[in-house]
Amino acid sequence: MKPILFEVFGLTITSYAAFVALGFLSALLTLIGLMSHNSLKKEGVYRLQVLDLFVVILVSALFGSKLGHVLFEAPGHIGRNGERIVSVAQLLADDPWHWLRLTDPGYVWYGGMIAGLLTAVVYFRRRPQLPAWLYADVFAPAVMVGAAVGRLGCFLAGCCYGIPTESLVGVWFPGLNKPVHPTQLYDAAIAFSLASCMICRFHWRRFDGENLALLLIFYPFFRFFTEFFRGDVERGMWGPLSTSQWISIPLFFIGIVIYVIKDKSGNLPFAPDLNA
Repeated sequence: MKPILFEVFGLTITSYAAFVALGFLSALLTLIGLMSHNSLKKEGVYRLQVLDLFVVILVSALFGSKLGHVLFEAPGHIGRNGERIVSVAQLLADDPWHWLRLTDPGYVWYGGMIAGLLTAVVYFRRRPQLPAWLYADVFAPAVMVGAAVGRLGCFLAGCCYGIPTESLVGVWFPGLNKPVHPTQLYDAAIAFSLASCMICRFHWRRFDGENLALLLIFYPFFRFFTEFFRGDVERGMWGPLSTSQWISIPLFFIGIVIYVIKDKSGNLPFAPDLNA
């Protein structure tokens, strides 16, 4: 693992921070690539509007993911007195600016995703002339590309690791006495695969909003199962399931609802359109 990527002019650049930034840059490049198709402009998707929305979502996602980290992963932190933190209030009392240090590890991806979605809802409610569902389809694969790259930062930082395993996929992380599942790479592979599918079939979508629906269906579905292989105590547990698993359940059903309401063919995702 390589938690520290490099140092320049006395400034330490962590792998996690670098790959978070690289993830947003990769998402932006994905958006620019999709915007190269003139057909989108004819349908009301404009490059400057996309860039404007990207900046708004970037800011909200950063602070949303940090807020999610504080709310869901406070227990497990070690305070300045060496004792384990057990609550959000205790974490903020010990470190009031914990949620503002954006270069430190400690982001909840779902927190950023939900913040970005809510921001987009407000954004389009104030701009009813824009085709919101089409914009959502443009952003969905970019979000998955960014998530895939960001997870590589988790891998290099040594956070979000899995449970011990003796299989060939086991990876040794500093501070652990056994090889563990590289769950960061599992999540990265899922996100990248979903992004690739959405990009490849972008112009063969059945309806505007399909990419968003597929993201909300398939990413939570697979994330729910990869969470069973997670071994880091900071992720938070509510009863038998992790915080991310509880969040995955409503997101999955929201995706199903969007798909059913928006699709008029009556087919399942990725099934051939028999009415075409």
